[in-house]
Amino acid sequence: MTTTPDVPSEVLQIAAWADGPTAERDALLDGYLRTLEQLADPHLLEECLAVGLLHDTPGIRRQALAAAVRLAPELAAEAVGWALADPDETVRGPALASLATTPALRSAGGPSALHALLAVLGRSPDQIAAGVGNYVTVADAHALASAQTLLADTALAGTVLEDLPVPLSADRLPSRLSPDGMRHVPAGRLRRGTHPGGEHSFGDPGEPAVDEVTVEGFYLDTCPVTNDEYDAFVADVGAQGHLWCHPDEPRNTDHTRSTADDPRCAGDHPVTGVSWYDAVAYAAWCGKRLPTEDEWERAARGDDHRHHPWGAEFRPELVRGLHSVLGQDAGTVLDRRAWLRRLADLSFAELPALTGPVNLPGGESPFGVRDMCGNVWEWTSTRFLDGLPLQPRFGTMDPGDLWGEWSAEVSVRGGAWSSPPALLTAVSRAGKALVTRSPEIGFRCAASESEVPVR
Repeated sequence: MTTTPDVPSEVLQIAAWADGPTAERDALLDGYLRTLEQLADPHLLEECLAVGLLHDTPGIRRQALAAAVRLAPELAAEAVGWALADPDETVRGPALASLATTPALRSAGGPSALHALLAVLGRSPDQIAAGVGNYVTVADAHALASAQTLLADTALAGTVLEDLPVPLSADRLPSRLSPDGMRHVPAGRLRRGTHPGGEHSFGDPGEPAVDEVTVEGFYLDTCPVTNDEYDAFVADVGAQGHLWCHPDEPRNTDHTRSTADDPRCAGDHPVTGVSWYDAVAYAAWCGKRLPTEDEWERAARGDDHRHHPWGAEFRPELVRGLHSVLGQDAGTVLDRRAWLRRLADLSFAELPALTGPVNLPGGESPFGVRDMCGNVWEWTSTRFLDGLPLQPRFGTMDPGDLWGEWSAEVSVRGGAWSSPPALLTAVSRAGKALVTRSPEIGFRCAASESEVPVR
């Protein structure tokens, strides 16, 4: 019987390292790299390389990439593909250099390498072939040159273009961005979570950690994206190809919402049945992005850090929750177990309505943002368990494997039509797998101050 060698302690140590002195990181990294050089089992080597390639620290990902190119030719092309889509430029740069200087690696990468290069640029193949004019940044110059070289290979380019849609990144087209329908949220302090003496949300351990942070100024959609707005995006994607998708999005994704055939989901209701990847693609199509969790909470709570967007007390007439759907008294107090039993007894297919129209008056936040509690939970760009930015690199995994993967859980905020009053607050949060398409989850878009055109 064949046994798999144990993972070396040096690999486990670098996997567990999150933050600390630079000297400590360098010592652990040195031990990790020396260990990689000594591994004879190819399967164990690939497993240990993946630890570094998927690490949260860019410097560790960069060193692991160099080791993969040097030690594991079969993994190298895939590793370069990951690195070309990395959010950190110091990781993308060496990946581009390795493609430019290693013809064998570029050949091994084949269509995958070209897909990744397109993902770096976030533009269509036609735009890349034409030079894309002013759309290319200085940081993208090497990627453009490499992409043009690969596109010059007629056979390779044909293979890729026949296999469209190419999953491109969420690089946004600024010309599409309009502040119409958005509210400005100025820079300010945010007190996350519920502080001692405050009312806790349903005893929910998922509440944000109590902390105080500064949030830079930004713009946020006044209302959640509606079904009509989202369906226009789907129609455009069908006509033009998937030019705005996240590079990690599962291949051959159909962005059609799962609720498209549900007559209860009217055009002016918030869009539901969309995954995090769907939301990211729509936001990029608009020239926007998803809000961070801190941005969402600041927009909902204002400078006085209120518990609900409209004030301190729950107001059932200002929010669509389970009480609205069932036509019951919102004052009925349900503990978590009773609420779950109530949901289990419901037949969603028999309910006459789920969501309601957006733009419900009277419940605005201090910054004029509406519908921030109830109707739908809203996707953010923040990872649920550790509060870090979500930077998915799951392209090698089957979408079904993402269920239960903690690093694939995204924070959603605000509660939904299925939530009891205790969850319909500006503090409540939950974690959902980024491939989830639920009738309870929608989204709205954000943009940084520097990105919004001056009028």
